[in-house]
Amino acid sequence: MTTAPVYVTLAWGLTVVVIAGASLRGFTRFRQLPPSLRALTWFAGFETLMEVVNKSLIKVFHFQSNLFLLPLDAIGTVGLLALAYSYALQSAAFSRLMPWVLGAFSSYVLFDTLAGLGTVRYTPSVQVIGDLLMLSLAGLYFQKLLNELRVVRLGRDPFFWMSVGTVIYTLGDLQLSLFGNYILHHVPLQAQLITLSLVRISLLFVFYGSCCLALWMRPQR
Repeated sequence: MTTAPVYVTLAWGLTVVVIAGASLRGFTRFRQLPPSLRALTWFAGFETLMEVVNKSLIKVFHFQSNLFLLPLDAIGTVGLLALAYSYALQSAAFSRLMPWVLGAFSSYVLFDTLAGLGTVRYTPSVQVIGDLLMLSLAGLYFQKLLNELRVVRLGRDPFFWMSVGTVIYTLGDLQLSLFGNYILHHVPLQAQLITLSLVRISLLFVFYGSCCLALWMRPQR
């Protein structure tokens, strides 16, 4: 079985340390956090769990693939991030619309999973829709900042940095999602481990880094 190079494993380990640090920071001062950062703490905890489980299935239990976890990962990531942004946006319209959008997304993920039951496959449609929803959340927050102009120092606003990281991550992940099947079928396995893995880990590092920064900052009043 082909294994990932040492530097790929170390890079992945660093991303897990970053998101685990964000989760630990959030839970240690959970009661002092506003609702938006509490939800972001749950998001960080979920991401830490998924990263550890994903790697453990392959390294410890010798699973050939962890693609079957993608539906759960997609629903949990989008759902918890949407919950955090619902508190940050403080929009009644968004709060009313969010359950319907998440319900439709979850239904599609379930349908797509059942349609491919019995097979292990990469489903770019789920990833693309999830990325677009996350990108929309960041866009709505940037729109709120521009419309209200209440934040005096953007550098001290946790969700500004969370949104920056989300935009960078989703734009990069969209490219991986759109060309993922081509890479899996036409690029040698070793090249996949070196290129595809490093690109995704780099994107996750930015994404998790922004979450870590948001939870380590002292929110402005």
